[in-house]
Amino acid sequence: MKRMQILLLVLALALALAACGGKPSEDDAGADAAQSGDTSGGSVPTPKAGSDLVFSYKDCPLPMNAEFAPLLEYLGEPDKYFEAASCAFDGLDKTYTYGGVEIITYPNEDKDYVSSIRLLDNSASTPEGITIGSTPEEVTAAFGEDYEERGDQYVYENGDATLTVLFEDGAAISVEYMAINDLLG
Repeated sequence: MKRMQILLLVLALALALAACGGKPSEDDAGADAAQSGDTSGGSVPTPKAGSDLVFSYKDCPLPMNAEFAPLLEYLGEPDKYFEAASCAFDGLDKTYTYGGVEIITYPNEDKDYVSSIRLLDNSASTPEGITIGSTPEEVTAAFGEDYEERGDQYVYENGDATLTVLFEDGAAISVEYMAINDLLG
């Protein structure tokens, strides 16, 4: 029953984003490069983090609210890309999918910034080793006991980021980092 509720919630969110307008695109050459593990940007960027809750992909730290352009240059073309007119900002919200990771950005003036990162499956994990399927005990061992419990979720907040882990039947079914800032509320 909970899975059905979650699926309906995800579907409603997707429809809401589509209502704002969107343009999906996929670059086959970029997808091949991303799947082969190629990174086109050379040295790893080191953006300033406003939180201890920082996801890392391909050895590249991806802190919330970091400018995304240098990170995108390093990560290379995503497997999938989607953009939609932002319902909250002037410009486009952009979604980049790399393997089991989804990165969403928000626009501010002429730049894009990391808004959220979601693990899509157990092929990706946090630097602490948490992934889809992790137990509540594994999550608290990795991130500690300083969380807010909201129903079946553990919500960790630190600096300008939150980490939310949703559980069902004793296993994580969603792991998501989200930005906190004045623009996002």
